[in-house]
Amino acid sequence: MASLVGGAIQDPDSLERISDAVFSLDRSWCFTYLNARAERLLRRPRTDLIGRNVWEEFPEAVGTVFEQEYRRALTGRGGVMFETFYAPLEAWVDVRAYPSAQGLTIFCRDITARKQAEQALHESEQFLRSTLDSLSTHIAILDGRGIILAVNAAWKRFARENGCDEDSPVCGVGADYLGVTDAAQGPFSEEASIVAAGIRDILSGRTASFLLEYPCHEPGGRRRWFLMRVTRFAGQGPLRVVVAHENITGRREAGEALWRLAREEAAREEAEVARERMNAVLERITDGFAAFDRDGRFTYVNQHAEAHFGRGREDLLGRRVVAVLSEPQGAAMEALLQRATQAGVPMEEDQPSARADRWLRVVAYPSPEGLTVYFRDVTEQREAELWSHFLSEMGAVSTGSLDWGHVARAVVKLTVPTLADGCAITTSSGPSGEEPSTEVAAVTPDLGDMLRAACTPGSTSALGRTVEQALRTESVALLPGPCLDRPRMDSAVAVPLMIQGRPMGALVLVSTHPGPRYGTQGLSLVLELARRTALVLENARLYRTARQAVTARDQTLGIVSHDLRAPLNTISLLCHGAERRVAHSSADPVVEEALRKIRLVVGNMDRLIADLLEVARVESGQPGLDLELLDVPALLAQVQGLNGLLAADRSLSLEVSLAPDLPRVRADRARVLRVFQNLVGNAIQFTPSGGRILLKAERREGGVRFCVVDTGPGIDARSLPHVFDRFWQAIHAHKAGAGLGLAIVKGVVEAHGGRVWVESPPGQGATFCFTLPGLPEAADAVGERP
Repeated sequence: MASLVGGAIQDPDSLERISDAVFSLDRSWCFTYLNARAERLLRRPRTDLIGRNVWEEFPEAVGTVFEQEYRRALTGRGGVMFETFYAPLEAWVDVRAYPSAQGLTIFCRDITARKQAEQALHESEQFLRSTLDSLSTHIAILDGRGIILAVNAAWKRFARENGCDEDSPVCGVGADYLGVTDAAQGPFSEEASIVAAGIRDILSGRTASFLLEYPCHEPGGRRRWFLMRVTRFAGQGPLRVVVAHENITGRREAGEALWRLAREEAAREEAEVARERMNAVLERITDGFAAFDRDGRFTYVNQHAEAHFGRGREDLLGRRVVAVLSEPQGAAMEALLQRATQAGVPMEEDQPSARADRWLRVVAYPSPEGLTVYFRDVTEQREAELWSHFLSEMGAVSTGSLDWGHVARAVVKLTVPTLADGCAITTSSGPSGEEPSTEVAAVTPDLGDMLRAACTPGSTSALGRTVEQALRTESVALLPGPCLDRPRMDSAVAVPLMIQGRPMGALVLVSTHPGPRYGTQGLSLVLELARRTALVLENARLYRTARQAVTARDQTLGIVSHDLRAPLNTISLLCHGAERRVAHSSADPVVEEALRKIRLVVGNMDRLIADLLEVARVESGQPGLDLELLDVPALLAQVQGLNGLLAADRSLSLEVSLAPDLPRVRADRARVLRVFQNLVGNAIQFTPSGGRILLKAERREGGVRFCVVDTGPGIDARSLPHVFDRFWQAIHAHKAGAGLGLAIVKGVVEAHGGRVWVESPPGQGATFCFTLPGLPEAADAVGERP
């Protein structure tokens, strides 16, 4: 959705690209904006509506929910949402209105198709319910636990006749059918236990159906006979069991012979009726459905299955799949049917359809009569999964390398044959020194040669003109139909790769398959691929630019450090000479103090240059560590010796705390000492006289954790996230230097594979901690050398 500030449109261009119809009304109900989809929905051009009053232009909307909700939104200063049928357009619309100081911004979406689908589903459910209620057989639907989920009208009538109402916990919806049969006592309780066992066999999957004839006594004493049929229905949803009780008293009373004849006839008639009803239901479902006998021959197909097979049912009935479908589709489906028959369990597999570029999910259910098979078109689902996998691979390419040429080669190889039979990425010279290049991948060498030639400037082939058009117009260029170029192309598309608002090249996809491959849906995927490709190439360009900048910076720092240190050394030598002469004469003390200050300033400048060079080395990822095995107690003793006098001069105590059994660490001694010098120097600088500084070392996570703890004023919470930033302290701290010391600490520690952090509870000083990897105990015991 486009950006709205206070309900006002901020980005009208984006509203032309969204799927919603959008228009705006001012507070006098006049149109101020319509996008293209709003023109199509309202069936009026925007030139006829801008500045016109909506109620005058659409008087049939006056007094409807549109006027009521729009006025409520404008008066109440709150958004409204509603769905309604608009008779003049013969369409259902989903409307969202957002108020602002200028008026209303309204988003509309045509939901007629959804409403029609909901109506069709409702009618289908009503049809099924009426079908069940039209049966004289008492029918109940059970769940996988034996609980009654639904009953038909005949079941309810029989329950009322026997003194059981619809809400009864014994026979109504929600009753535990198995529990009732298990609890049955007295006459015919033996049949009840048989029924319970049969239903349990079906629920467990040991059998698919169950039949039982049983007597039933009415309250008046008359005995009737029923035929109970229990059938397992295990579709894609949860398990359901259909329990049907058919009254067969008349047949029983007419005699065994007539009863058997009537039973067979009734069964045939009921089966025929059920088959007709089932056929009617199967014709209404959206999946393709087919039935096969034990020999694998078609016995039934619905209209959707006809579409999947590309043949009418008269051409399918009585024939085998291999006689209907060509290789390899026929052989694959025949093999699936045979596996399901032999295993006796449902089998599922995705297979190519007889229709070009379509895929079916085929599910075969074995039964005593043969097989029932469902077909569902899963082309869009497979394409979505394929696209998701492709984007994942694209992400791996973008993170695996930041080289311009490597990225282009990886993208074209990923695209073929997943999204195209041939793919080319051609780029012009880039702003950061990238050379013009063309990377090609194709299913055949001839197709690759043709793509490479088409991407050459001045190409006169149909594909070459398409590429030139995409670059010239900065928009998508399609070659929708077959062309005379060799090898044959059935469709192609060229998309400019936009980087920094200008085309830096083009992405070209070619299909050799019959039919338009790059239609509306396919084109959207191509555009997304081009956008991501351009983004990856832009990242590669920015990476190259950043590396060039870092190299230039390092070169500049090297030059500056050399050019600055030469005069600084001269100044330092001159100061030393002047100080020696002053020491042997009776010069003015002011002169002596001035020379001392000059020497201090020179020393500070020299340290600043060293810090800048150290930061540059650390950030370049090449600090040049000279690793050796360091003994932790000896290391901290050295740090204490280097800083003891400075701490004592500030009336501070500098102490060391060591945990037992510390492993040695592999580190650069000089760099680690510099880390400690920076941390201890900061602690000395910010800790008031009489305070305490503690150096700690303890074993942590396969290494050693070092801490420098002071009793100074600490660091405020707002400053904590920035303490390791370059130059930050120079701006925000009153006693800081150039602000590079802690940045150097962070870089050196991370170059060793450790991490650094700071903790500072309010008013309790600061604790700077860092880790260094330690040696395994076994390696440390044998004195392993780096």
